[in-house]
Amino acid sequence: MTSSPKKLHILITGATSGIGYQLAKDYLLAGHEVYAVGRDDEALAELKDLGATPVDLDLMDRDKVIEAFEKISQVDLAICGAGMCEYLDMPNFDSSAFMKVMSVNMGTLSHAIEGVLPQLIASKGRLVGIGSASAYVPFARAEAYGSSKAAIHYLMKTLQISLAPHEVSVSLVVPGFVETAMTKQNDFPMPFLQTPEQASRAIRNGIENGDEVIEFPKKLTLPLKALGTLPDMVWQQVSKKMNKK
Repeated sequence: MTSSPKKLHILITGATSGIGYQLAKDYLLAGHEVYAVGRDDEALAELKDLGATPVDLDLMDRDKVIEAFEKISQVDLAICGAGMCEYLDMPNFDSSAFMKVMSVNMGTLSHAIEGVLPQLIASKGRLVGIGSASAYVPFARAEAYGSSKAAIHYLMKTLQISLAPHEVSVSLVVPGFVETAMTKQNDFPMPFLQTPEQASRAIRNGIENGDEVIEFPKKLTLPLKALGTLPDMVWQQVSKKMNKK
């Protein structure tokens, strides 16, 4: 007789859109307890109907994040997926747009980590952060987005080391292009575009396997990693072609 899978208490930020929404649905359908953090009332209501505990929260407000997460007694898995993307068009470098992307993508993540870390230490759980394959090589117009994701890569890989003594596992998710509201603004080719369902499956499988880095699709991430090791002239030409309007 086989035992049923352990029921996990899962906190997901960015749960009201894109990859986070799909992950929340899939984990709920699998019988897990899900705390869905987001700002979209309609999406939160839909997830509540599926059994989630909705958490309507501005992740940029540190004090409110700490207060809200203190009310959650147990978290075995925290997936931090909130974020945004805004492109820069040269020769005008919009510093306000740059700092907005950096602030949102790093701020929501850092606040969430601070808020949920005590529960993860108590449960010896897993922390998951969403990076991007764009961090592997520089792409024109993605100065802000790529920089924020490169920072997330560094942070998550550092936490893999610093949280190990506390028995908290850390995974970095590195997705390619995923069909979401965020990528609908892209006016350039998106090779190997994934559906949210494909993205959710890859992430859930990686978490179940205990992978420290969860990359997908390999057809995109592996070549980009290889390009990052080549001379600047090579990847600069590739970047120009991929981001050409």
